[in-house]
Amino acid sequence: MTILMLAIMAVAVAITYARLSAERRTTSDAQAQLAAFEVAQSGLARYLSSLSGAKPGWPQNLVAATTYNDLPGGSATVTMQMVRDTTTGPPMLPAIYAITSVGTNTAAKRYGASVPPAARTVATYAIWTPTPFDLNAALTTLGAINKAGVSGEMSGIDACGVMPSIPGVAVTTGTGLNGTSYTGAAGPIDGNPDNLPVSMGTPGAGGTAKDQVNVDWAGIVQGPISPILPHNYLYPAWPTAAQMNQWPVIRVNGDFSLPADGKGILVVTGNMTLSGTANWDGLILVGGTLTSNGNNHTKGAVMSGLNVKLGQVVGPSSLNGTKTYEYDSCALTRALGSIGSIQRVRNGWIDTWPSYQ
Repeated sequence: MTILMLAIMAVAVAITYARLSAERRTTSDAQAQLAAFEVAQSGLARYLSSLSGAKPGWPQNLVAATTYNDLPGGSATVTMQMVRDTTTGPPMLPAIYAITSVGTNTAAKRYGASVPPAARTVATYAIWTPTPFDLNAALTTLGAINKAGVSGEMSGIDACGVMPSIPGVAVTTGTGLNGTSYTGAAGPIDGNPDNLPVSMGTPGAGGTAKDQVNVDWAGIVQGPISPILPHNYLYPAWPTAAQMNQWPVIRVNGDFSLPADGKGILVVTGNMTLSGTANWDGLILVGGTLTSNGNNHTKGAVMSGLNVKLGQVVGPSSLNGTKTYEYDSCALTRALGSIGSIQRVRNGWIDTWPSYQ
């Protein structure tokens, strides 16, 4: 009987030990998985907080892969993949991204030499949100405009057919048409109002008009690379026709004459000349005066005289020959698509995101 009791007690102790070991492993695995989840979430949060600058590009491949090794409890590798680029519309649909974070917990105590570190994957969908742009007119200047002849068009009617009409021309006050600094024929001006320029306020660095143009020109032209509007090309570097299809940001330091057709955002710190039949789709920002000769066409919006916001004196812009300045909300959206931020999609978060090889 004594031997039998000792055998039963030995079996009981063995069973108890086995159960305790199993519980310990199970608890350890659960704690390690929870810690890995925390690491993955920390990596995702850090990556989202660091996103800034230009829009992540195309094609559909991993455009970002970042590893954080200094997270509490382990490391996380975050990748971002474009699911769909911005559509050309209308309607204009934003670019969609899938951002995944694989967290590996290296701090948890594991029981067993063959047990790998715990890993957990979380993910979220995100969209690219372009920066909103406050537009005064199809053609805006903080100086004066001298329009020669009755040909051409300065239209605030949306060529994309999506947005309501805006003024065709916005200038400062003066002795010209409608009490503004615009001189010349009224017929080429279309939009709201029709055949009339609108006044933004008094001219000059001490005037009120500069405050109506909601463009951080000082930030845009600051330094070799603007922290607000970083360029893709610095003139004389000029994109090819294929690269123009990416709607790049091109910066020109000094005076500039448009050499060929293009699209995107063109930033000119000095004076700009449009000659011949050169066309531009998107946004043109000019610090000095704008001189337009020949039969050229812009679709989007044009702003000149922005150096007034830096305290400088800017002369009048001259529009000669047949040209068309046309407001196009779709062209503007495409151009401004490179400026904005990544925003998480509500209810777009998922745990245990699957991986495919």
